[in-house]
Amino acid sequence: MISVDVVIVGAGIIGCSTAFELSKSGLKIEVIEKHQPGAMGSGWTLAGVRQSGRHYAEIPLAKYSVDKWSCLNEILDHRTNYKQEGNLRLARNTAEDKIIQNLVKEQKKNGLEIEYLKNTNEISEICPSISENVISASYCPTDGHADPIDTLRAYKEAAQKNGVIFTNNEEVLEISEKGSKIEYVRTSKRKIFPKFCVLANGIFCNNVLKSIGKIIPIEIPIVTVIQTEKTNPLLKPVIGVANASLAMRQENNGCFRISSGFQTWKGKIKTKNDMPYVETNLEEIKNTITQSIEIIPQLKKSSIKSFWGGLIDLTPDALPVIDHLSDCEGLIVASGFSGHGFGIAPAVGGIVSDLVLNKKTRLPIDPFSFHRFQNHLISKKKSDLTLHG
Repeated sequence: MISVDVVIVGAGIIGCSTAFELSKSGLKIEVIEKHQPGAMGSGWTLAGVRQSGRHYAEIPLAKYSVDKWSCLNEILDHRTNYKQEGNLRLARNTAEDKIIQNLVKEQKKNGLEIEYLKNTNEISEICPSISENVISASYCPTDGHADPIDTLRAYKEAAQKNGVIFTNNEEVLEISEKGSKIEYVRTSKRKIFPKFCVLANGIFCNNVLKSIGKIIPIEIPIVTVIQTEKTNPLLKPVIGVANASLAMRQENNGCFRISSGFQTWKGKIKTKNDMPYVETNLEEIKNTITQSIEIIPQLKKSSIKSFWGGLIDLTPDALPVIDHLSDCEGLIVASGFSGHGFGIAPAVGGIVSDLVLNKKTRLPIDPFSFHRFQNHLISKKKSDLTLHG
């Protein structure tokens, strides 16, 4: 019989941050990954660390996380390449300007340090490379960005140093209950008998939940991501736009990482170089490039290094599920982050650790309850996508 205290399903940023937080407890922990760490969302993400543009329920998690990000290199004893260089959310027309003005007004009410930049001169003071066609913006100076792979590696290696076991290329297939309590977790290779199981496996979460008759109502759209070759320094803050159709940042190595908005996806996950791969199309690549050049005209001189598609576990309200299932003792869900889980990973890892250790969670999680969808019928209407980027 294989026995551990905690099985964490999924070695993305949420699974790895949870593993690190729990590694300080002395429990026996194993993280099981279907592919390789960072193979899905945590590998393709824009890697913004932002408070601005979030639903009010997420702002406490974002603020807590920003405090952690400032010292995360020291906490993990590894480099995350985190930089606090702000976030600009742009308006390109009067309709988007109204969205930006309302966003600033509402987020100031929630105690966020954010300001409205009313013209191109004010925007240019923060980022001179942005086109004069952008008419206004919101600006949050305490937002920033990090390197997704470096951050994931930092969490993983810090957790391993504390004794956490990471197992790759093994899929968790089902959970078996006995008396409303986890009996075992069955993988593609074995059975494990944990006291707790944390589902942090994004779009694959329902594959496991359905074994106990549960489901999170999610859509799975695709995002097109383009990476340029190295360019001259043009951008410090992370860029988003009011209608969520584009986001971008310049990486520490000089490459731009540019992300589209959400598009309907009906394809299949393929394998490329032993890693999962999702195909995008030329129309979306063209649209993403066109929008990025309209915002930063100097990008038209850049060469494309790579492009790929990323899948989103999008819930009806675009908020995650962070909860223990009251009718399945020992099962905790941390999925459905809807494309904006990277920046709040320090808070989420701590919260899930609190749930496992039966402590009062360090931040409120009522808005992220699993049971808020109990009577929900999946709608064809898209969720609020202004959170993306």
